[in-house]
Amino acid sequence: METQRMDGTTVLVSGGSSGVGLAVAKGLARLGARTVLLSRDADRGRDAVRAVQEATPGADVDVESRVADLTSPASVRRLVEDLGGTVGSLDVLVNATGSVGERGDLRPGIPRSFATNALTHFLLTRAALPLLRDAPEARVLTVGVAPALVRRLKDFAVDGVDANASGVRVLTQAVAWKLLMSRHLAETGAGISAAVFHPGLITSDLLGRQALPLRIVGTIANRFARTTCPVAEHLGSRTADLGPVGGMVDDRGRTVALPPTISTANAARSWAASEALVDQLE
Repeated sequence: METQRMDGTTVLVSGGSSGVGLAVAKGLARLGARTVLLSRDADRGRDAVRAVQEATPGADVDVESRVADLTSPASVRRLVEDLGGTVGSLDVLVNATGSVGERGDLRPGIPRSFATNALTHFLLTRAALPLLRDAPEARVLTVGVAPALVRRLKDFAVDGVDANASGVRVLTQAVAWKLLMSRHLAETGAGISAAVFHPGLITSDLLGRQALPLRIVGTIANRFARTTCPVAEHLGSRTADLGPVGGMVDDRGRTVALPPTISTANAARSWAASEALVDQLE
Protein backbone atom coordinates (compact mmCIF):
# COMPACT_ATOMS: atom_id res chain seq x y z
CA MET A 1 0.00 0.00 0.00
CA GLU A 2 1.17 3.48 -0.88
CA THR A 3 2.45 5.87 1.78
CA GLN A 4 4.01 9.31 1.80
CA ARG A 5 6.22 11.25 4.17
CA MET A 6 4.56 12.85 7.20
CA ASP A 7 7.23 15.37 8.17
CA GLY A 8 5.73 18.35 9.97
CA THR A 9 2.65 16.47 11.17
CA THR A 10 1.67 15.37 14.67
CA VAL A 11 -0.09 12.13 15.49
CA LEU A 12 -1.56 10.89 18.75
CA VAL A 13 -1.87 7.12 19.27
CA SER A 14 -3.85 5.64 22.14
CA GLY A 15 -2.93 2.18 23.33
CA GLY A 16 0.54 3.03 22.10
CA SER A 17 2.53 0.89 24.50
CA SER A 18 1.70 -2.46 22.87
CA GLY A 19 -0.19 -4.31 20.17
CA VAL A 20 -1.86 -2.35 17.39
CA GLY A 21 -1.06 1.03 18.91
CA LEU A 22 2.65 0.32 19.09
CA ALA A 23 2.66 -1.12 15.56
CA VAL A 24 0.93 2.01 14.24
CA ALA A 25 3.33 4.29 16.10
CA LYS A 26 6.36 2.55 14.60
CA GLY A 27 5.10 3.11 11.08
CA LEU A 28 3.95 6.71 11.44
CA ALA A 29 7.15 7.73 13.24
CA ARG A 30 9.19 6.08 10.48
CA LEU A 31 7.31 8.27 7.96
CA GLY A 32 8.46 11.38 9.83
CA ALA A 33 5.44 12.25 11.99
CA ARG A 34 5.89 13.64 15.47
CA THR A 35 4.37 10.71 17.33
CA VAL A 36 2.82 10.91 20.80
CA LEU A 37 2.05 7.57 22.44
CA LEU A 38 -0.54 7.21 25.17
CA SER A 39 -0.14 4.65 27.92
CA ARG A 40 -1.61 4.03 31.35
CA ASP A 41 1.83 3.30 32.76
CA ALA A 42 4.92 5.49 32.51
CA ASP A 43 7.38 2.58 32.39
CA ARG A 44 5.47 0.85 29.58
CA GLY A 45 5.37 4.16 27.75
CA ARG A 46 9.14 4.56 27.97
CA ASP A 47 9.61 0.98 26.76
CA ALA A 48 7.34 1.74 23.80
CA VAL A 49 9.34 4.84 22.90
CA ARG A 50 12.51 2.73 22.80
CA ALA A 51 10.76 0.13 20.66
CA VAL A 52 9.72 2.80 18.15
CA GLN A 53 13.24 4.20 18.03
CA GLU A 54 14.77 0.74 17.58
CA ALA A 55 12.33 -0.02 14.76
CA THR A 56 13.98 2.70 12.66
CA PRO A 57 17.72 2.36 13.38
CA GLY A 58 19.83 5.30 12.35
CA ALA A 59 16.85 7.63 11.97
CA ASP A 60 16.11 10.58 14.23
CA VAL A 61 12.47 9.74 14.95
CA ASP A 62 10.41 12.20 17.00
CA VAL A 63 8.49 10.11 19.51
CA GLU A 64 7.36 10.64 23.08
CA SER A 65 4.96 9.07 25.55
CA ARG A 66 2.26 10.54 27.75
CA VAL A 67 0.37 8.90 30.60
CA ALA A 68 -3.41 9.17 30.68
CA ASP A 69 -6.40 7.28 32.00
CA LEU A 70 -8.75 7.29 29.01
CA THR A 71 -11.70 6.22 31.15
CA SER A 72 -11.38 9.45 33.15
CA PRO A 73 -12.77 12.63 31.57
CA ALA A 74 -10.61 14.75 33.87
CA SER A 75 -7.44 12.89 32.84
CA VAL A 76 -8.30 13.22 29.15
CA ARG A 77 -8.99 16.95 29.52
CA ARG A 78 -5.60 17.48 31.19
CA LEU A 79 -3.91 15.52 28.43
CA VAL A 80 -5.53 17.53 25.64
CA GLU A 81 -4.89 20.85 27.38
CA ASP A 82 -1.22 19.92 27.73
CA LEU A 83 -1.01 18.84 24.09
CA GLY A 84 -2.62 22.09 23.02
CA GLY A 85 0.17 23.97 24.75
CA THR A 86 2.96 21.86 23.27
CA VAL A 87 1.96 20.55 19.85
CA GLY A 88 -0.75 23.08 19.01
CA SER A 89 -2.71 21.08 16.45
CA LEU A 90 -3.25 17.40 15.76
CA ASP A 91 -3.13 15.97 12.25
CA VAL A 92 -3.99 12.34 13.00
CA LEU A 93 -5.62 10.66 15.98
CA VAL A 94 -5.40 6.87 16.11
CA ASN A 95 -7.73 5.18 18.60
CA ALA A 96 -6.07 1.82 19.24
CA THR A 97 -7.04 1.05 22.84
CA GLY A 98 -8.64 -2.35 23.30
CA SER A 99 -9.08 -5.28 25.65
CA VAL A 100 -10.36 -8.84 25.81
CA GLY A 101 -11.91 -10.54 28.83
CA GLU A 102 -12.38 -7.57 31.14
CA ARG A 103 -15.00 -8.24 33.80
CA GLY A 104 -17.13 -6.10 36.05
CA ASP A 105 -18.39 -2.54 35.75
CA LEU A 106 -16.38 0.65 35.55
CA ARG A 107 -19.41 2.46 36.91
CA PRO A 108 -22.82 1.01 37.76
CA GLY A 109 -24.41 0.06 34.44
CA ILE A 110 -21.22 0.58 32.38
CA PRO A 111 -19.30 -2.65 31.74
CA ARG A 112 -15.56 -2.16 31.96
CA SER A 113 -15.05 -3.92 28.62
CA PHE A 114 -17.44 -1.51 26.90
CA ALA A 115 -15.70 1.47 28.44
CA THR A 116 -12.30 0.30 27.20
CA ASN A 117 -13.41 -0.79 23.74
CA ALA A 118 -15.83 2.05 22.92
CA LEU A 119 -16.07 4.92 25.39
CA THR A 120 -12.33 5.57 25.58
CA HIS A 121 -12.31 6.20 21.83
CA PHE A 122 -15.27 8.55 22.08
CA LEU A 123 -13.90 10.41 25.08
CA LEU A 124 -10.49 11.03 23.52
CA THR A 125 -11.90 11.90 20.11
CA ARG A 126 -14.42 14.39 21.47
CA ALA A 127 -11.81 16.07 23.66
CA ALA A 128 -9.30 16.29 20.79
CA LEU A 129 -11.71 17.90 18.31
CA PRO A 130 -10.36 21.46 18.84
CA LEU A 131 -6.80 20.29 18.09
CA LEU A 132 -7.97 18.33 15.06
CA ARG A 133 -9.94 21.29 13.68
CA ASP A 134 -6.78 23.41 13.86
CA ALA A 135 -5.01 21.08 11.42
CA PRO A 136 -5.62 20.92 7.67
CA GLU A 137 -7.22 17.67 6.53
CA ALA A 138 -7.13 16.05 9.97
CA ARG A 139 -8.27 12.48 10.27
CA VAL A 140 -9.36 10.09 13.01
CA LEU A 141 -8.57 6.39 12.60
CA THR A 142 -10.14 3.84 14.95
CA VAL A 143 -9.18 0.20 15.20
CA GLY A 144 -11.88 -2.27 14.23
CA VAL A 145 -12.32 -6.01 13.77
CA ALA A 146 -12.40 -8.47 10.90
CA PRO A 147 -14.82 -7.44 8.12
CA ALA A 148 -16.66 -10.77 8.36
CA LEU A 149 -17.77 -9.81 11.88
CA VAL A 150 -18.71 -6.27 10.87
CA ARG A 151 -21.07 -7.50 8.15
CA ARG A 152 -23.12 -9.32 10.80
CA LEU A 153 -23.80 -6.26 12.95
CA LYS A 154 -27.59 -6.33 12.95
CA ASP A 155 -28.89 -6.35 16.54
CA PHE A 156 -27.25 -3.99 19.02
CA ALA A 157 -28.33 -1.25 21.40
CA VAL A 158 -28.05 2.31 20.09
CA ASP A 159 -29.38 4.47 22.94
CA GLY A 160 -27.47 2.91 25.83
CA VAL A 161 -25.57 -0.14 26.99
CA ASP A 162 -27.18 -3.21 28.55
CA ALA A 163 -25.09 -3.97 31.61
CA ASN A 164 -26.68 -7.43 31.84
CA ALA A 165 -25.74 -8.42 28.29
CA SER A 166 -23.22 -11.19 27.68
CA GLY A 167 -19.59 -10.32 27.17
CA VAL A 168 -19.86 -11.12 23.48
CA ARG A 169 -22.87 -8.83 23.00
CA VAL A 170 -21.13 -6.01 24.87
CA LEU A 171 -18.08 -6.29 22.61
CA THR A 172 -20.33 -6.50 19.55
CA GLN A 173 -21.99 -3.26 20.58
CA ALA A 174 -18.58 -1.66 21.11
CA VAL A 175 -17.60 -2.56 17.54
CA ALA A 176 -20.84 -1.07 16.21
CA TRP A 177 -20.48 2.13 18.21
CA LYS A 178 -16.96 2.70 16.91
CA LEU A 179 -18.29 2.52 13.36
CA LEU A 180 -21.17 4.83 14.26
CA MET A 181 -18.79 7.30 15.94
CA SER A 182 -16.65 7.38 12.83
CA ARG A 183 -19.66 7.99 10.62
CA HIS A 184 -21.04 10.77 12.80
CA LEU A 185 -17.64 12.46 13.02
CA ALA A 186 -17.11 12.32 9.26
CA GLU A 187 -20.57 13.77 8.62
CA THR A 188 -20.42 16.53 11.23
CA GLY A 189 -16.73 17.11 11.94
CA ALA A 190 -16.24 20.19 9.76
CA GLY A 191 -13.41 18.93 7.58
CA ILE A 192 -12.24 16.05 9.76
CA SER A 193 -12.10 12.70 7.96
CA ALA A 194 -12.68 9.47 9.85
CA ALA A 195 -12.49 5.72 9.26
CA VAL A 196 -12.37 2.44 11.10
CA PHE A 197 -9.60 0.07 9.99
CA HIS A 198 -8.95 -3.63 10.41
CA PRO A 199 -5.26 -3.84 11.34
CA GLY A 200 -4.74 -7.45 10.31
CA LEU A 201 -2.75 -9.82 12.50
CA ILE A 202 -0.49 -7.73 14.74
CA THR A 203 1.92 -8.94 17.42
CA SER A 204 0.12 -8.46 20.72
CA ASP A 205 -0.01 -9.54 24.35
CA LEU A 206 -3.79 -9.02 24.41
CA LEU A 207 -4.46 -12.69 25.16
CA GLY A 208 -1.50 -13.12 27.47
CA ARG A 209 -3.57 -12.92 30.64
CA GLN A 210 -6.50 -15.00 29.49
CA ALA A 211 -7.32 -18.65 30.10
CA LEU A 212 -4.78 -21.17 28.84
CA PRO A 213 -6.56 -22.00 25.53
CA LEU A 214 -6.63 -18.31 24.58
CA ARG A 215 -3.00 -17.85 25.63
CA ILE A 216 -2.05 -20.71 23.32
CA VAL A 217 -4.02 -19.11 20.47
CA GLY A 218 -2.24 -15.80 21.11
CA THR A 219 1.19 -17.44 21.14
CA ILE A 220 0.57 -19.21 17.84
CA ALA A 221 -0.93 -16.10 16.23
CA ASN A 222 2.08 -14.00 17.21
CA ARG A 223 4.35 -16.29 15.21
CA PHE A 224 2.64 -15.13 12.03
CA ALA A 225 1.86 -11.54 13.08
CA ARG A 226 3.31 -8.23 11.89
CA THR A 227 5.04 -5.71 14.12
CA THR A 228 3.84 -2.80 11.94
CA CYS A 229 0.44 -1.86 10.54
CA PRO A 230 0.68 -0.98 6.83
CA VAL A 231 -2.99 0.00 6.46
CA ALA A 232 -2.68 2.60 9.23
CA GLU A 233 0.41 4.05 7.53
CA HIS A 234 -1.54 4.17 4.25
CA LEU A 235 -4.53 5.91 5.82
CA GLY A 236 -2.59 8.15 8.19
CA SER A 237 -0.24 9.54 5.56
CA ARG A 238 -3.15 10.87 3.47
CA THR A 239 -2.61 8.60 0.50
CA ALA A 240 -6.14 7.27 0.88
CA ASP A 241 -9.37 9.19 0.44
CA LEU A 242 -11.43 8.29 3.48
CA GLY A 243 -14.61 9.58 1.86
CA PRO A 244 -17.40 11.58 3.46
CA VAL A 245 -19.24 8.88 5.40
CA GLY A 246 -16.72 7.54 7.91
CA GLY A 247 -16.54 4.01 6.56
CA MET A 248 -14.22 1.09 7.13
CA VAL A 249 -11.25 -0.42 5.33
CA ASP A 250 -9.67 -3.85 5.69
CA ASP A 251 -6.02 -4.62 6.30
CA ARG A 252 -5.30 -4.30 2.57
CA GLY A 253 -6.87 -0.85 2.29
CA ARG A 254 -10.07 -2.05 0.63
CA THR A 255 -13.43 -0.52 1.46
CA VAL A 256 -15.66 -2.75 3.60
CA ALA A 257 -19.39 -2.76 2.93
CA LEU A 258 -21.24 -1.85 6.12
CA PRO A 259 -24.66 -3.15 7.19
CA PRO A 260 -27.70 -0.82 7.09
CA THR A 261 -27.58 -0.47 10.89
CA ILE A 262 -24.50 1.77 10.53
CA SER A 263 -26.70 4.67 9.47
CA THR A 264 -26.69 8.44 9.89
CA ALA A 265 -29.63 8.28 12.29
CA ASN A 266 -28.08 5.58 14.46
CA ALA A 267 -24.77 7.44 14.43
CA ALA A 268 -26.40 10.55 15.87
CA ARG A 269 -28.23 8.50 18.50
CA SER A 270 -25.13 6.59 19.63
CA TRP A 271 -23.11 9.83 19.79
CA ALA A 272 -25.72 11.33 22.13
CA ALA A 273 -25.80 8.12 24.19
CA SER A 274 -22.00 8.14 24.41
CA GLU A 275 -22.07 11.68 25.76
CA ALA A 276 -24.56 10.62 28.43
CA LEU A 277 -22.45 7.62 29.43
CA VAL A 278 -19.24 9.63 29.54
CA ASP A 279 -20.95 12.17 31.82
CA GLN A 280 -21.41 9.32 34.30
CA LEU A 281 -17.63 8.84 34.42
CA GLU A 282 -17.08 12.31 35.90
